[in-house]
Amino acid sequence: MEFNATFLVSAISFILFVFLMNKIFYAPLTDIISEREKLVDDTLNEAKNSRDTASGLLAERESKLNKAYDDSKKLISESVENANLQAKERTQQAKNNSVNEINRQKANLSDENDRIKSNLDNTVKDLAEVITSKILG
Repeated sequence: MEFNATFLVSAISFILFVFLMNKIFYAPLTDIISEREKLVDDTLNEAKNSRDTASGLLAERESKLNKAYDDSKKLISESVENANLQAKERTQQAKNNSVNEINRQKANLSDENDRIKSNLDNTVKDLAEVITSKILG
């Protein structure tokens, strides 16, 4: 195999072609590829951070909802207890008032009974005197 000037020129042309292609075509292409990889990595990291933030916010929301639920249950329970206590107090007060009214009415009836008995005794005495005065003379 012979090596002449044509081979040397072809080899130099090929090396020059590869060098120029590398500078003109491949270098900008690799720059664009690396920029896109960087953009994809940055976007992926941002998405992970957003997902972590969203998870944190969801957990915080859940804890706030649970706390609000517990607080509302506690408030309802306290309200029910207060209502029951007020109902018991009002019932007891009504019982006391009715017992007092019954005792007052019993006393009134007893006084009325005593007054009627005394009137009846006086009437009986008067009738007895009238009967005895008619019979005796």
